[in-house]
Amino acid sequence: MRPLSFKRLISLRAFISVAASITLVSTAGAGCSDADGGDPGPGAQDGGGDATAVAYGPLGEVAGLPVDGQLHIDHLAAPVDVVRDKDGRPHIYASSVADAMRVQGYLVAQDRTLQLELVRRNAAGRVAELFGSLDASTIDADIAMRTIGLARVAKAEYDALPPGEDRDMLDAYADGVTQVFQGIRSGKIALPRGVLLVPPEAFTDWTGADSLAVGKLQSYLLSYDATTPIRLSTVLTAAQSKFVAAASNPLFAKRAGFERDFVRFAPSAPAFTTTGYPGAPSALASHARPAAKGANNATNGNTAKNTKNATAAPRAGTEGGARTVTSPLLDAADGYLQAARKVQDAYAPSGFGSNNWAVSAARSTTGHPLIASDPHLALRAPATFWPVSVHVGANAGAAALSFAGVAFPGVPGILLGHNDKVAWGATVAYYQVTDVYSETLSADGRSVSFGAGTVPLQTIDEIIGVGGGSTYTYHVQVVPQHGPLLPNIQNHRVVDPNPATGALSVRWTGLDPTKNFSAVVKLLRASSVDGARAALNDFAVGAQNWMIGDSAGNILWTSHARVPTRDPRAFAWNAATYTGRLPCFVLPGNGGAEWTGNLADDLVPWAKNPPAGYLATANNDPIGDTADNDPSNGKLPDGTPMYLSALYDIGFREARIKSLIESHKGPLSPTDMAAIQADVRSSLGAALTPRILQAIDLAEAERTQPGTHPDLGAIVQDRSYDPALIAAARSILQAWDTEAGYQAASGIDPDTNQPLSDQGATAQAIAARASQATLIFNVWLVRMLERTFGDEFEQLGLNIPFGVMKIKSLLHLFATEPSKLATLDPTTRDSSIWDDMNTAAVESRNERIVRALLDAFAWLTPNAGTDLRKARWGAYHTVQFTSLISLFGSLSIPPSGDTTFPNGFPRSGDLFVVDASDYEREYPIGTPPRFQYTSGPVQRFVADLDPAGIRASNALPGGAVWDTQSPHHRDQAELWRRNQTHPVPYALPDLVANKESRTVVLSP
Repeated sequence: MRPLSFKRLISLRAFISVAASITLVSTAGAGCSDADGGDPGPGAQDGGGDATAVAYGPLGEVAGLPVDGQLHIDHLAAPVDVVRDKDGRPHIYASSVADAMRVQGYLVAQDRTLQLELVRRNAAGRVAELFGSLDASTIDADIAMRTIGLARVAKAEYDALPPGEDRDMLDAYADGVTQVFQGIRSGKIALPRGVLLVPPEAFTDWTGADSLAVGKLQSYLLSYDATTPIRLSTVLTAAQSKFVAAASNPLFAKRAGFERDFVRFAPSAPAFTTTGYPGAPSALASHARPAAKGANNATNGNTAKNTKNATAAPRAGTEGGARTVTSPLLDAADGYLQAARKVQDAYAPSGFGSNNWAVSAARSTTGHPLIASDPHLALRAPATFWPVSVHVGANAGAAALSFAGVAFPGVPGILLGHNDKVAWGATVAYYQVTDVYSETLSADGRSVSFGAGTVPLQTIDEIIGVGGGSTYTYHVQVVPQHGPLLPNIQNHRVVDPNPATGALSVRWTGLDPTKNFSAVVKLLRASSVDGARAALNDFAVGAQNWMIGDSAGNILWTSHARVPTRDPRAFAWNAATYTGRLPCFVLPGNGGAEWTGNLADDLVPWAKNPPAGYLATANNDPIGDTADNDPSNGKLPDGTPMYLSALYDIGFREARIKSLIESHKGPLSPTDMAAIQADVRSSLGAALTPRILQAIDLAEAERTQPGTHPDLGAIVQDRSYDPALIAAARSILQAWDTEAGYQAASGIDPDTNQPLSDQGATAQAIAARASQATLIFNVWLVRMLERTFGDEFEQLGLNIPFGVMKIKSLLHLFATEPSKLATLDPTTRDSSIWDDMNTAAVESRNERIVRALLDAFAWLTPNAGTDLRKARWGAYHTVQFTSLISLFGSLSIPPSGDTTFPNGFPRSGDLFVVDASDYEREYPIGTPPRFQYTSGPVQRFVADLDPAGIRASNALPGGAVWDTQSPHHRDQAELWRRNQTHPVPYALPDLVANKESRTVVLSP
């Protein structure tokens, strides 16, 4: 249905009054209401029965869209209409962008009050002001965030904005939020029920710089990664110093090459969006940051001390091998890494990812392009995104602006969604834009070595409130040519680095001001995929795979961001010996591994209208650079060496999405696109279950005919080896393939939380049986990872999580001909990794498989019972949208203490499925595993790019309003957990049909 033009809407007797009696309806449902549920905000008119007139906003009088109430907020130039649809989404109709943004700020502050304040404080490192006296770890988290300085950079970005629409949008939005926060401080607006320990005075006025800081927090969460280079360097250093052929301990000696079989760069499923860099003739851009400048010194508005610098050429000889990273150096950074992890886990926990894809008109049943997008972030209450639609008419020379989608609370506009002609989604690109350097300090600890000389450290003073009015001043130390030193946090204070040990510094593209917000604003106005790509050329940090379609029939993928080019010595790597340098490890800080500029816009991977008729991304290697397990040998079209990244997703999701698209019979419908988003085939189960079945068969052969497989002789005699249980598991796992196609089913009724019957041939019975196999497999997998790598990590003295790398290595050990493994044991003719270093026997791969299965039985029996057919995966694989503050359990979905779902909602899926549902993978044998979600889809968006009007559907893991008294607190969660969506009204007639309330917003 074609949407009405804004000019037509204005003509519908806008701004006339008629006699009526109205009842005020809060635009926020029940959000931010007072104890009586009646006050929608400061200055609001009490539109009770005494009201005698209704003022109309830009919509005027529209049949079926009567005015239900009025709301007064300050500083509007003209009335604004807000129509809340039945799913809680506000649709804002305004006569100017500034008015629309002021109302958007006001509404999101009503709907997501505490979320706004918490995300602002996390971005700025100000959480300890509220909770430092209750939880001292918040001080550490604030130190971590002050080190990176998102608020400093955001202030510099805001100050650099010229007068114009971008600044006006930020200021108007900030004013809308501020008016709600002023109402909270004055007592006119109460906090949502269940919010404790947060005083009204905590809600200070909002600023445009606050919004930019919130946006930068999202970029930080999705692109800043100092942890991986440190962890990888730890493993590499430990393995190459202990597991060497010359080791006196024969167990160590035969594991020489461990790092080559463990640290794997190639995807387990080789699935790429395209092949190679775009064949553009563009040359490399030259935008290298001068050594003396950066977002952490005087350029960001802070006063930096010791700003004298000495830029020098790299000293001869500094281009040698990989820098040895010492344990004291790594230990000193551990407190910082844990604190930074605490912040990230609140929004984008380990294992986060995303899917998106586009199909062309020729592959679509509608005859138009289709877009699907489901980003994977933390599943919290409230939901990560807030839904909103905005419609602004053309006036005073300004073009009309209409868009609908989801916004990060705290940032004006939307990030994902569509306008009248273009729709888009995004996934994280995983380009490496963070490098960690090992710095050599001078004897007094005030300078670092660089080239033939030294460069003085700069300092920035950050005053951290720690509750109760006390403060702590933290001196951020900055290496001018790189970035801040990672602080050594001890007892919630920072200890100066030991000059003899050195320090680690970090360089990240987000340390400099960028124009990300301006890029997204331009995207909102794009009228074609080419215009969208041009807009996103200003998007610099937090690289995304933007999947875009337009109503003219085009599809396009772009991953534009500021991607650093590096001195080739930074990726001088020998893939055969695992020696040299790679940016995914810690680099030497004294020169020779520096950034030289940024990859030219046309060379950052992108594609348009491919012959295949579709494009897909799932955090995968976009161009196949890592397919040969060597990320260092990539080349641009002109032959220039180029390093893009070393680590991407394992590849199963991308491979599955492409397979489902390519194998689909006939064109795809929007329903088909949503079905792909809901796919839970376990690619990991399909890859490894045949290995389990084979090992079971060999073990049974050894049990019945001793001596046929002597490597299994001891385990089949083990008292825990129960042939009946083994046979039952084999039958269940075999059927997982033959009748269920490795579907990782829940097996639990989503309404009653009771097990589904496994009797019969119905779809529910098959799902119940598949859930038994899914549970057995995943418990086995957790134990198999520990049985395979636990002993090596123990001997290396490592206690760091490496779940995905362990799974990639496990798959590598299974898939590779043993003679080609670096850890080949000539005696066993298989990898030495299979052998348990803590036993006198020599274990084989099949022994490890069976041992892990017996470990799984040891957990299953007391938890699920001795009858494996009564087990259900969904009883353990659950999701709860937990409150951002654990103290506020009543705000979780389902709430703490829920009688029907005490452990959360049962869910299908396991590791690396399309409908992402990852869990923590690493547990010592004696520790019970937990299979609850760590992250998942924060929207399920599908759009049909119909020229007559874009049609979209979506669902959020939660609702629009974070208040348990609102009908929109968890309404969409009920759709989401059943893999259902709802149509999102955009054209006015559709909105009228789905209207819940209409409020006219006026200035007093």
